[in-house]
Amino acid sequence: MKKLLVAAPYLILAGCMSPTSPVQEYASENSISLRYSAYDSVPTLTGEARDMAIEHCARYGKFANYQGGNAANALTAEEIHRFSCESRKTDDSAVIAGQSQRPGYILIE
Repeated sequence: MKKLLVAAPYLILAGCMSPTSPVQEYASENSISLRYSAYDSVPTLTGEARDMAIEHCARYGKFANYQGGNAANALTAEEIHRFSCESRKTDDSAVIAGQSQRPGYILIE
C-alpha cells in the first residue's frame, strides 16, 4: 500500500503530459512525415504538426492534405503523421474523424 501511495502522483502526472515537438522523418515535394510523442489511445494530430506540414508544402506552391497517423510501434507513445502535398486542398476532417474512434474493449469473463 505504501508503494502505491508513492507511485500515485507519478501516475497522475504521466496522464497530464503534452505532446512533444514534431520532428521531420521524411520530406519531398510531394509529401512529409512527422514523428512525435503524443499521449492518447488514438493518433493525435497537433496544431504544430499541421503548421509544419502547411509550411513545407507551401514552399512548393501546394496544399498540405492530411493522410493519417499511426503509432511508430506498440511500446512507445510515438506517432508518425503523413501529409501529401497537392495542388488542391481536400477536407482533412474525414481522416481525422475516422482515426479518432476510441478502441473498443472486450470483457473476458
